[in-house]
Amino acid sequence: MDLNARLRQHTGLTPTDQCIRDYFLRHPEKAARMNSRQLADATFTSPSAVARFCRKFGYQGLQDFKNDYFGKLPDAPAFDLPDGDFPFDAQSDTETLVRNILKLEEGTLRRLRATLDLAAFERAAGMLLNAKEIDVCAAGTGLYLLNEFSFRLMKFGFRVNDASNSVNLSYIANRMDDTHCLVLVSYFGQNEQIGRAIHFARKQHTPIVLITAQGNGPAAHLADCILTIPLVESCDNKISTFASAAAEKALLDLLLAKLFQANYDKNCAFVHEDAARLKERRAMTFAAALKSAEDNS
Repeated sequence: MDLNARLRQHTGLTPTDQCIRDYFLRHPEKAARMNSRQLADATFTSPSAVARFCRKFGYQGLQDFKNDYFGKLPDAPAFDLPDGDFPFDAQSDTETLVRNILKLEEGTLRRLRATLDLAAFERAAGMLLNAKEIDVCAAGTGLYLLNEFSFRLMKFGFRVNDASNSVNLSYIANRMDDTHCLVLVSYFGQNEQIGRAIHFARKQHTPIVLITAQGNGPAAHLADCILTIPLVESCDNKISTFASAAAEKALLDLLLAKLFQANYDKNCAFVHEDAARLKERRAMTFAAALKSAEDNS
């Protein structure tokens, strides 16, 4: 397991260790240029805490730690990213605003590609393919992303249940069992609805696939398969989900593609047939809407 994955999944980190870990994950371009004192100041810790953190991962000191960590980072466009929380300010001109937002999203996807655990991805796809029903639950922006994901899955014959609100979850919970699979999308994994969904899934022995930036968070300890996205943003102290939304959508797109591929010819045939049907139907309904508007004007 590479160092980036170990940083996310290590279970013995103190709160001080977590501050240092999160700084490396969120600001690698800054950490790369820091010595122990500078890193300690940036994380409100101490040089001795930085040294203990490095030894916890098997390194003599910060330099050895950085040599391994940065040797496996993605290429330059993903390395030096704008601030994930406030990538522009009141004085930013339009060119800077556009450049920073797009660089942030593109760089986040490059980091995702470099750090994606392909074995975990294959395992998650297999769990969904083997499930008789797929239950989905998300918080925040993930709600809208999961709606599209669910719609596409249903088009290709999968049975999908949305457990993202308390009413739906109360009904779905009674039907959960080991033939279902629960997909959770939560950047920090500590939303109330996410916790309730995990509780019911564990109680009913339903396998859980979690998409999150917190590979060592409370939800991750209860999931059967974890797909981590880059930790680029704060939980709440940010303008928007510029980075996390791009990464979450990308992972859901990858899962959809893998599931589609499992029955490729049949699914392609359906896409072509559905496209022809929709083309004809749209033309008819558009003409009808125009005529109705004219009649009522």
